[in-house]
Amino acid sequence: MKAFRFTLEAVRTLRLRQENDALEQYARTLAVRQRAINALEAVREKINAHWAEMRRRLAAGGAASEARRLQEYQNVLETRQQECAAGLRAAERGVNLASQAMLLARQQREVVDAYRDKQVTRHQRLENREEQKISDEFAARRSTSLQFATPTHA
Repeated sequence: MKAFRFTLEAVRTLRLRQENDALEQYARTLAVRQRAINALEAVREKINAHWAEMRRRLAAGGAASEARRLQEYQNVLETRQQECAAGLRAAERGVNLASQAMLLARQQREVVDAYRDKQVTRHQRLENREEQKISDEFAARRSTSLQFATPTHA
């Protein structure tokens, strides 16, 4: 029996490597998105804590200069929140693009795998035919040799 050899093995190896690279890139973009989510949540927590502090100080009758300083810091936090939200939107776009690239790489690898599967099936079918021919030849030789070996009583 002849061993199976896939004619496009180099292409298959390349497609596997591309798929793995795309998968790694997707994982990196997921990590970037998670960091963006964490940053946004942290800023929102700071905003909430700052609002509570502002209410407490203003309720205690703080000076106008202190109120202005607290409001300026609130503006800084809100600007930071907008920046984090923009970063999250960019990270989401990155995840979507990486996901599409990963799916495309997987499809390209699957096309080569499907072709390989067809070649394997064809190879097995040819091997089975060859084995059947050999078996048929052995059977024919055996029946022929048995015919000559048995004495006839005439």
